[in-house]
Order: sequence, then C-alpha cells, then structure tokens
Amino acid sequence: MMKRTLAALTMIGAFSAQAYAAEDVSKLNPQPGQWSTVIAIFDHLENNYLLKTSVHDDIEACSARLQNTAEQIKKAGNVVYTAPRNTKVSFTKEEGVENEAKVLEIRCVLEPFRPERV
Repeated sequence: MMKRTLAALTMIGAFSAQAYAAEDVSKLNPQPGQWSTVIAIFDHLENNYLLKTSVHDDIEACSARLQNTAEQIKKAGNVVYTAPRNTKVSFTKEEGVENEAKVLEIRCVLEPFRPERV
C-alpha cells in the first residue's frame, strides 16, 4: 500500500512538472511489453509525426499519464510545441521549443509498436 501511495505521489509530481517544462523525448527507449504514450501531430511544415512522450511498465500508469496529457493539450488549445527534430515536447511555447503542432490523436500503445500506414 505504501509503495502505491508513493508511486501515485511521484506520478502526480511528474504530471505537475510536465505542464511547466519541455520534455526531452529523444532518450525514451521502450522495451517489448512496456506501454508508451504517443501523440500524433501535424507540424508547422505540414508533416505528420508520432511522438512517444513517456514509457510505462503497466497500462494503468500509461492511462493515467494519457489522461493528464489530454488535459494539458486541451488547456493549450489542442496544440503542442516541439523542438527541432522533435526531440522535445511542451504544452507552452518556450525558447528552443517553438514549433507549433496541431494534435491529431493521443493514445497508449503496447511495445513494440509499429505505426499503421494511413
């Protein structure tokens, strides 16, 4: 019980920090069997990308992160901001993370994930 409480508090803290600082998504390394949150975007150059924004060991943690991410995207007017080469994602425009991208979809995916062709 104590571990779950601590994990929940840690997750809440991480979600709160997420709203204020750009996340470096270039170092994510999901392993088979883990869950990832994915944001589909349409960027300022009219390109479509899928950005993995977090990695989790279970679907519950991924779902909680997905809910928080959805709330942040809604507050930001259904856009995110990315750094060149999509190495960072933020819900607010900040120095170095200035490319506005329209959010098309967000979801949790089980790794290994192979995007479908549209």
